[in-house]
Amino acid sequence: MKKIAICVLCAVAGAAAAWGVCQNLCANKKAAVSESAQKQTVPEKKKKVITGYGYIRGYSATTLRNKYAAFVKKVYFYSDAKVKKGDCILEYDDFDLRKKIITTENSIANLKRELEHLQTQLELTLLDPLPSDYRHVTLKTRRAKELLDRSEREYLAYKTLYASKSVSELDMRSKKQAYEDAHAAYEIAVADQAKVKKGLRELRIKQAQQDVEACKTKLAGLEKELQILNEERKFYKIISPYDGIIVTNSDTVYAWNNAAVSAAVIHKIHKGYYIYSYFEEKDIVHIPDGTPGKFYSTDDGQSYDLKSFEVSSSRTAVGEKVYHLVKFRVLSPVGKRVSMEGNGIITVEVP
Repeated sequence: MKKIAICVLCAVAGAAAAWGVCQNLCANKKAAVSESAQKQTVPEKKKKVITGYGYIRGYSATTLRNKYAAFVKKVYFYSDAKVKKGDCILEYDDFDLRKKIITTENSIANLKRELEHLQTQLELTLLDPLPSDYRHVTLKTRRAKELLDRSEREYLAYKTLYASKSVSELDMRSKKQAYEDAHAAYEIAVADQAKVKKGLRELRIKQAQQDVEACKTKLAGLEKELQILNEERKFYKIISPYDGIIVTNSDTVYAWNNAAVSAAVIHKIHKGYYIYSYFEEKDIVHIPDGTPGKFYSTDDGQSYDLKSFEVSSSRTAVGEKVYHLVKFRVLSPVGKRVSMEGNGIITVEVP
């Protein structure tokens, strides 16, 4: 509020034209009073005019800010336009957000295909949970034991024959190698059978199920992320929270706005218009509640009848002068289009 006050008070020079209008009106009024005084035998008390400087506001005002830095894409309502609750005042370009949404949608599509593949793998695992090397491990173990026993008998027989010089050393070594190979194959079969007994089948099924669940979790996370990204789209639109008149700060399409700047101010006017003005400290004693006044707008040239209803005790120093905020209600009807926050001059006649 203090910043606005200083800006308004510094706009005194820009209000010179309206003040000229005010002076002319006052001069005309004095001339009328003088002419009336000549016709009356009892002289009227003379009055002086004190001036303040202020701006138009609604019953209340809300500043609407953009959450993300972006370019202005489209302006639906310009300053001083009337808006309804839910109207989109302006929209920002969400190009970067749209890229993230497309990337996330593609990731979700790929993950859904992967999940479908993993679910098929799980069904196959449930039908045949063991790898090919373990599917007939019991039969393979029995067969390996038979081969081992036969190889052992042949090897022992050839060993005896070799001792009696009935077979060559080469034949005996061949049988020995066959026996050792059969023994190794039997030990492998026994180890594989032990793995199956320890739960290889159940572990394979569990692993396939875990792969499916992990993919589902990842997919759910991406879908939640996509939902949040879509929800963020609302932050690229400035929406009116209630009926009122707006003052936008982003009327230029393709203009760049930093994050958290004031995109628009909406004024609630269902209880009328108000004038926020500043008078010198020495003059506020003449402006009790209910004091009539006049506002001359330097923006649209309109003038409104006023009545004061509140004088702030807080002091605002500008240079060597001290000012107080004085609030007025607008009494006279206003036009269909009012320059909200427009500057102007307030005049009050006092004895």
